[in-house]
Amino acid sequence: MIYTIWKIKLDGITCQISSSNDNQNLNTCNDGKAMLNTSRGESYLQIPEFSKRDEGIYQCESVYKAGSYASNIDVSLIAPPSVSAWLEWEGSRQVAVCLAEGGKPAASICWSEKWNSTSTTTLNLDGFNTVESRLVLPEGIAMGNLTCAVIHPSWEEVHMVTPGVVIPWRLVIISMGTISFIMAILGGLYFTRKHPCRISPEAPPSQDYVEEVEPYAIYTQSVNLIYNSSADMLT
Repeated sequence: MIYTIWKIKLDGITCQISSSNDNQNLNTCNDGKAMLNTSRGESYLQIPEFSKRDEGIYQCESVYKAGSYASNIDVSLIAPPSVSAWLEWEGSRQVAVCLAEGGKPAASICWSEKWNSTSTTTLNLDGFNTVESRLVLPEGIAMGNLTCAVIHPSWEEVHMVTPGVVIPWRLVIISMGTISFIMAILGGLYFTRKHPCRISPEAPPSQDYVEEVEPYAIYTQSVNLIYNSSADMLT
């Protein structure tokens, strides 16, 4: 091999990585990409931590003594989606929902029953796709073993999902409020039985307060006259 050149176009920006026998190597990508050689002397392009930002057109040109080789490679990321399914009410009718989100490319969804269904695909801001399929369940018909099948290039097999019943938040809030109300009533009845309150229609009798007085004694003081002399007696 005389030289190999990689021209890479990513979101309108072009960079180049080249290698030659005379060691005149060039790398203008500056994002970790590098050209390496195997133990047998074959060159290859290394892309560390491949992500969506590495998607683009990769042009490879190699020149040998016996000829040359050129190829354009469209490189894109493949990511499996996250799958979920549930049942919900849409007005007066029940609807089965199957969701495949975060996939690249977009997944394909189909149902085991051929009822009325609609699918929408949304391209997220991160470049990944969300696919939602809604199947209206006919009235009076048993759901049976209803399943949704999700197909994606990153899987070798089809993913089968059975919708589960989801209780709306409003029903949860109503149930919690009802339970709290019942508990409050029972608590009030229990408190009333433990602490009865009696009301008397008659006013309580008045009480007369008597002031206590210390007992006292009445006495008469007698005076004994003592005559000192006979003159006092004659006076």
